[in-house]
Amino acid sequence: MLDDLDKKILYHLDMDSSAPFLTLGKTLKVPNETIAFRVRRLVSAGYIKHFITTINVSKLNTFYYKFFYKFHKRTAESDSEVVGYLRQNPSIAYLASLEGRYDLTFLVVAQGIADLSEFLVPFKAKFGENILEQEILTMTGVHRFNMRFFVDQASTLKHSQYPEQLAEPNLKDLDYQVITLLARNSRMTHTELASALHVEPNVARYHVNKLKKAGIFGSRVLELDFAKFGAAQYQVNFSLKNHDSMAQIIERASQSKQATFATVTLGKYDLALEFAVQSVKELRDLVNELNASFPGNIISHEVFAMQEHGINWFPQEPKHHVA
Repeated sequence: MLDDLDKKILYHLDMDSSAPFLTLGKTLKVPNETIAFRVRRLVSAGYIKHFITTINVSKLNTFYYKFFYKFHKRTAESDSEVVGYLRQNPSIAYLASLEGRYDLTFLVVAQGIADLSEFLVPFKAKFGENILEQEILTMTGVHRFNMRFFVDQASTLKHSQYPEQLAEPNLKDLDYQVITLLARNSRMTHTELASALHVEPNVARYHVNKLKKAGIFGSRVLELDFAKFGAAQYQVNFSLKNHDSMAQIIERASQSKQATFATVTLGKYDLALEFAVQSVKELRDLVNELNASFPGNIISHEVFAMQEHGINWFPQEPKHHVA
């Protein structure tokens, strides 16, 4: 069971998962050795899955494409095969099983049609006979809200919004390698980066600072196992009359401690909100409040229970970048 100190550590690490234990210890007024021990225990017990960095892929002239799939002729073996295939695919940034209209959702990192086809054609060739329905959306906006669902005391909202405007970067191969490494481990030091890249620490430091200045890195956060907290994840996809109230809907949702993400998409759905809740009633109350607050703009919504299989906001460098 988590005690109050564990929850405070998790809360502060989700604000900045790269924060030194010495800094956390001063903030929480406990020895840094205690922080280090608690964090190791939280990792060992599975509450913390990874320390990750979100990446502003629009600054890399890259999109996330959001896929939804419904399968037929399903078996436990076929479900496991699809999930295993996608978990190993170097284009997948996010993967989750769903309960609802669709069975699976995932994000593909792609600069355009060439990258997208390179993923989609082999996937359809391998699993096409089992695909009943496919939906592809382009993500144009991503909002992340810091994890507060497990916090008992008052908490502060950190609303991270990622740039929507595409930009062509002026980066080298080594820059992309740094992005790939820090996306998966936000706590890597310059020395560890240097060792992994076979360069001097001052070279690693230079490239990290260059990427920070360019706005490539988003937030350094936690990947948590929601089930360990007794929480269930849900995604609620909304179809809207227009985008006039989009910002207000996202802002209203963000005020809930249960809100974790909002994504704006072009396609079948206009907006997806994600929540971590203790019960279906808690989710129903949140959705009903949003529907009541924006009756003139929310046309419909669909609810999906989620089980995450993996997050890596930049699983590989794009194949078509300019070196």
